Amino acid sequence: MAPPALDTSRERAARAADRSRIADIEAQLLELERSLSSLKEERDTIRARLAAYTYPVLTLPNETVSEIFVHFLPAFPRYPQPIGLLSPYLLCQICRKWRDIAFSTPALWSVMSLSLNKVERLPQQLRCLKTAIECSGSCRLSLKLGTRLSNSQLVELRRMLIDHFHRMEYLDLSLWPLFKFPTGAELSLPFLRGLKLASVGELATPLVAPLLQHAVLQSFDILPSSIFPWYQLTVIDVHWIDLDEYSYLMNQLVNVVYCQLRIYPTGNLSFGDVTLAHLETFILENHIHYPTSHSTPSGLLATLTLPALRRLQITKTLLAGEADPINSLASLFARSGCKLHPKYQETWTSFMFHSLDITEPFLIDWEDVESSDSDDESDEDSDDEPESDSTDSED
Repeated sequence: MAPPALDTSRERAARAADRSRIADIEAQLLELERSLSSLKEERDTIRARLAAYTYPVLTLPNETVSEIFVHFLPAFPRYPQPIGLLSPYLLCQICRKWRDIAFSTPALWSVMSLSLNKVERLPQQLRCLKTAIECSGSCRLSLKLGTRLSNSQLVELRRMLIDHFHRMEYLDLSLWPLFKFPTGAELSLPFLRGLKLASVGELATPLVAPLLQHAVLQSFDILPSSIFPWYQLTVIDVHWIDLDEYSYLMNQLVNVVYCQLRIYPTGNLSFGDVTLAHLETFILENHIHYPTSHSTPSGLLATLTLPALRRLQITKTLLAGEADPINSLASLFARSGCKLHPKYQETWTSFMFHSLDITEPFLIDWEDVESSDSDDESDEDSDDEPESDSTDSED
């Protein structure tokens, strides 16, 4: 076995250099550890200071925040969507405190619009509606519900809606044409002020709604006046009505102030002298916009007396059956002694051509107006429920 090599002066110098470098490294590490400890202490101090800070908005009383939340949503007759911008659920996704305040503010949940057109999304949407109704407490409800699903798929929704008829203030079922009203001695909606339906033909029992004044119907079915309180209405809009039904309706609307009817020229006019003492705005439009074999009606205005009339619009074709349309209008004005809006006094022919601005907010479909700036995909996604864990942030 060979003897170990003797240390050379070079090797000894290398080991000495390594020992010296280790000492330098340990000194630097000690210095860095001291700096790191100092930075950690500073970090903890800053964190504590930030944690102790309260944002001014979070110092507001809950009642004030609740009032701000109520004014955040669009005012009725616009309906906030359940999810997305201008939705009550958006306020629940800012922080835990705001979520608690939002869920404790009944007025935020008393107005809602839902479109239920996909079976696979129906359970989720029903949970969303149920949550809103529960959060609304004892507030009056305003609901707009549209669907293309069958009644057999909507049993739970129909039951939920009927259970809260006693709280309804405004109810829009115009996009739910197959809705079945419950049968019984009477159908009571004691706080109902406005109603939009596809048709009144489904009413099987008298509608008891002492506050009802506004009604919109997609189509009109003649019903006894004891079924529907026509005499209470001050605003009515019917999208499809024939001449027989027009004759019936003109005898019922004794308190109407705003009346808009789209005439389908079939049937016969059959009413005597009718005075509508409060009617200020009267719009008659032709439901048909293309040539047909139906004869043009005559006598639409012949026996009407409208002393309060200020605004009148008639589609030109609805006066084409008159022997002298201008004389028919002149007779109406003379018989009524009405004072028309100044801009219509220049020439009577303007009544046949001029389109009135709709000034009755209840008749405007705000969702159609607002959807002109959004695409169909965003509308489809607007009914989704929020993710539950998205509301857990503190700040």
